[in-house]
Amino acid sequence: MNQSKASASHIPITTAAFVVLTIALICGLVGQKAWSHQTSLTKNFETCMEAAPFKNPLSHGKGEAVMTPEDLPRHFEVFDQIFRETSLPPIWDGNKLVPWTVFHKKSILVAKQCHEKLGIQQPQHELRGTYAKPIWDPNSEIWEKI
Repeated sequence: MNQSKASASHIPITTAAFVVLTIALICGLVGQKAWSHQTSLTKNFETCMEAAPFKNPLSHGKGEAVMTPEDLPRHFEVFDQIFRETSLPPIWDGNKLVPWTVFHKKSILVAKQCHEKLGIQQPQHELRGTYAKPIWDPNSEIWEKI
């Protein structure tokens, strides 16, 4: 009689453990599927972004400007000014420092087209890595200011 009571008391514990393991397995599978989808979407977006101007800097036809040590203080001042105004580091376009948003203006249009092509509504949530940052989201406040 004692043995049947002992085995009967294990049934709720066993059932609870089974339910917990089942829920964990389902969550793991759903999470893996979402992760895989996000990875695939990011890869497709990166492929689409190959058409962006920043991917082919030599296509701009600009030669590299020669910089001397005497030019450095002026460039540091320009860097600081642009950084203070935009909160983003400037980019060297081959001739001068330009704001990040100016350098990537055409590239963000390509990003917007890629979002539409791939059905991306919220790039900061749907993509991973660098392209999930607000700077690559055409609808972020960084680009709305322009």
